[in-house]
Amino acid sequence: MLNSMQAPRLAARAPARGGLAPCRPAPSARHSLGLTPTRAQATSTVGERPPSASPMARQPSGASVSSQGSAEPGPGARPPVESSAEVVVMVLGGGPGNDLRPLTDVRAEPAMPVAGLFRLIDIPVSNCINSGLTQIYVLTQFNSTSLNRHLSRAYSFLNGNLFTSGRDSFVESLNASQRPGHVTADAWYQGTADAVRRYAEYLTSEKHAAAEDVLILAGDQLYRMDYAALINYHRARGADVTIASTPADEDHALHLGILKVDEDLNVQCFAEKPEEETLHTMSMDTQCHYGLCATDAEERPYVASMGIYVFKKQVLLDLLTKQFPAAVDFSRDILPAVVGQNSIIAYPHTTYWEDVGSLRAYYAAHMSLAQGTLKLRLFDKQFPIYTEPRTLPPTKMTDTTLEDCLLGDGCRVIGSTLRSCVVGSCTYIDRGCDLQEVIVFGADEFELDGERAAELAGGVVPLGIGAGSVVKGAILDKNVRIGRNVRLVNEKGVRDAGPDAGLPAGVTIRDGILVVRRSAVVPDGTVV
Repeated sequence: MLNSMQAPRLAARAPARGGLAPCRPAPSARHSLGLTPTRAQATSTVGERPPSASPMARQPSGASVSSQGSAEPGPGARPPVESSAEVVVMVLGGGPGNDLRPLTDVRAEPAMPVAGLFRLIDIPVSNCINSGLTQIYVLTQFNSTSLNRHLSRAYSFLNGNLFTSGRDSFVESLNASQRPGHVTADAWYQGTADAVRRYAEYLTSEKHAAAEDVLILAGDQLYRMDYAALINYHRARGADVTIASTPADEDHALHLGILKVDEDLNVQCFAEKPEEETLHTMSMDTQCHYGLCATDAEERPYVASMGIYVFKKQVLLDLLTKQFPAAVDFSRDILPAVVGQNSIIAYPHTTYWEDVGSLRAYYAAHMSLAQGTLKLRLFDKQFPIYTEPRTLPPTKMTDTTLEDCLLGDGCRVIGSTLRSCVVGSCTYIDRGCDLQEVIVFGADEFELDGERAAELAGGVVPLGIGAGSVVKGAILDKNVRIGRNVRLVNEKGVRDAGPDAGLPAGVTIRDGILVVRRSAVVPDGTVV
């Protein structure tokens, strides 16, 4: 049981038992459990601790409670969650991230920077913490060093058990490794289901004896969700598996798992990245359950899986170890095969969600963040995003014009113009620069004026962007050194090009986006 400071808030807003409402407004309610950590333990989007009585006060930005707010109790309906020990969370760290290269040449997908301050992994982990779920495993594999370091630094407050009397809260990395039975190439995770199967023993351990459900998340998506609402919906419906879903247009649907559901959101068919002919047979009216207007519903007639699943723990173990012991992926190998065999339902997520696993999607999402058109609220006292706390000075801007920009801490911008830019911490932008629609990852540390002067005197390009430079439509990775009077604007409108196309070392163009690799040095006067 929870102590008095951890009242069972998940239970307080269990789905009502009055039938699946056809089209009713989303109730304004929180479903989270437990306390929200203070800034002293973790950095969030706000610098103050939310009031202790506030988690039930209102709907968090992005929490998806719409028509599912009233769920008809199905056979085997279970009570709502009362303790975080009842749910084990597994966040999948992603594959090699080929669609985000060259940025993922040096980091895992979930370690990609977000909004100048955060990393992608902070999104699902923060959602968990804000939902009262504090037993979190992150399954990592590719380029995982910086990701593991970030997790240990950012969430030490949770691992320190400061907010639970039972000392059972954690964010823990589970790395792919050689183990008995897996000592060669098969030591690597082969897919989503295979990754979870490798650590199935954790689910059956005494540590998780109280767990009834397993929440499986992806680490490369942008969205806000109260997972408590999802899990209580899953329980009220008596489902074996619940798939979080969102409406999609045809272009997106061809690259996602698509569900065909009935009027009660029971899944009747699951097709992973279907061909157009198959896709067209799976369209439906998304207006009701997903809160769309008629025009938007017509444009987005497909129900797409978000790659977010809730399994009954025993169902998951049976699927992985008995029915499909060699299956690699949930979406490709397991879920399509068990439709009709197990009770599988869709959970309608009614607000913003984006898979940013491609360079174009990642760049577009950040431009929307900068311009304020992305419905992912960064300023939310009740549903903050946590990340690694850093001790940095404030950002200093002198004689500078900013328009629709996000800036991290410890930046210095002198006599320049920035439009639609996302600038990471410790970035130095010298006088007379012009940046438009640029993402700058920032630097590991800031340089003092004396250090910069010494580097310039010695013919070394300092960290940041040199005086008089123009950068447009670009992503500048961490610790880059851009010289003076440089033009990085893709003047010829090239779509894809690398060093073999005559570009300077460390500069790549992919999908029309100019990318400067980590720690690259671009000499004075360079033009691309």
